[in-house]
Amino acid sequence: MTEPTITAVEAIPIAVTGLRDFRISEGVTRSHVSVIVRIRTNRDDVEGIGEIVSAPPGKPEEFLEEIVGAVRRFAGPALLGLRAAERTLARARVDAALKGRPWTKAGIGNALCDLHAKSLGVPAMDLIGGRCQESIPVMGMVIGIMAPDEMAKVAAREVAAGHDTIKIKIGESPERDIARVAAVRGAIGPDVQLRVDANDHYRPAEAISLIRAIERYRPEHVEQPVGRGDLLGMAEVHNKVGVPIMTDDAVVTLQDAINVVRLRAANRVKVKATKHGFEGALLLTRTLEAAGISCVLGHVFEMGLAAAAEAQFAAACSNLVLPHEIGSLRPMGVTEDIITADLRPKPGRIELPDGPGLGVTLNWEKIREWRVS
Repeated sequence: MTEPTITAVEAIPIAVTGLRDFRISEGVTRSHVSVIVRIRTNRDDVEGIGEIVSAPPGKPEEFLEEIVGAVRRFAGPALLGLRAAERTLARARVDAALKGRPWTKAGIGNALCDLHAKSLGVPAMDLIGGRCQESIPVMGMVIGIMAPDEMAKVAAREVAAGHDTIKIKIGESPERDIARVAAVRGAIGPDVQLRVDANDHYRPAEAISLIRAIERYRPEHVEQPVGRGDLLGMAEVHNKVGVPIMTDDAVVTLQDAINVVRLRAANRVKVKATKHGFEGALLLTRTLEAAGISCVLGHVFEMGLAAAAEAQFAAACSNLVLPHEIGSLRPMGVTEDIITADLRPKPGRIELPDGPGLGVTLNWEKIREWRVS
C-alpha cells in the first residue's frame, strides 16, 4: 500500500457564539474561535486533523487571522512532500518557518501525530507511550467571574451533577475575590476540591495578602496569581504562603519550565497538549517530575477536537495531577461541537471513541455552519 505523503495543508477558521458571557480577569467574551488544521495526503483514506485554539478568551495570544496566515503561508508549504512518519523532520521544518507561535505549532504537531497514527492504524496515544490510564477523570465546568452568590449556585450544581473538583476564576479586587472563594466553598462543602485561578491579575504583595486570606477555605492550589513575566514575583508568593501555587502562562518552552525550577517559583505547572503539543507536553511533564514539581493537564476552552487531543495525552501519561482540566464550551452555553462523538457521556469522565489517530470524526455540517470568512 502507498505510504501517505503530504500533498496539502488546509486551515479552516471557525467561530461559535454562546448564550452567555464568560469572564476572566483579562477580558469577557461569549464567542470562541479555533482553526482546524487538515493535512491531506496522496491517499484519500488517510488525513490528519488538529485544532489550533485562539486563547485565552477575551485576550487571545494568537489571533485567528494570524493563525490562518501562519498555516497557509509558512507552515503548510514547509510540510509538502513529507511522509506521514517523518514527524520529527516536519516539526523541525515548522520551527524553522515560524518563530514563536506555540498554539499554532502545537495544533499542527497534533495533526501530524493524528496522521502518523492513522497511517499505522493505532490511536495517537500509542505514539507517545501507549495507554497507561483507562479512566480519564475531568473536573466540573470552570466558573467565570460573577457575583459570589451566582458562582456559588453554579458550583453547587456542578457538585450535584457528580463532579468532585471545581475551578473558579478570580481577579477583580481582594475583597470581592475573597468573597467569591468563601461563597463557593460554602456551597460545595468541605470534601470537594477547589481550584482558584487569578489569570495574572495581582502584584506579588496583593497576591500574598489575598492567598493568606483564603487559606482557611483550603484551595487545592492558586493558579497564576501574578503576571506571567514575573517569575521572581511568583517565587516570592510561593515562598510566603501555605497554599500550593501553580503557573500556567509563564511556561511555554522547556527553558521556561527550568526557570520555574531554578527560582522555586511554583509547586505545580499547567501543561496543555493544545499549547505544548504531544511531544512538548511529554517532555515538560517528565522534566518537572524529576524536579519534584507536579503537572496539571488541560485547557478550559476548546472544541471537541482539541479536547480529544488532551484526552489522548492524558491516557498515555501516568504522572499528572487528577482530575484533568480538559475543557469544553459549556461555560458559554454551547452544547454542540465539531466532532460527532460525545466525549462526556457521564459527568466527571471523558471516554475516547475507539479508532486510529485522535479517534474522532469531524462534523462537517457544523463546521460549514461555523466557518468564518
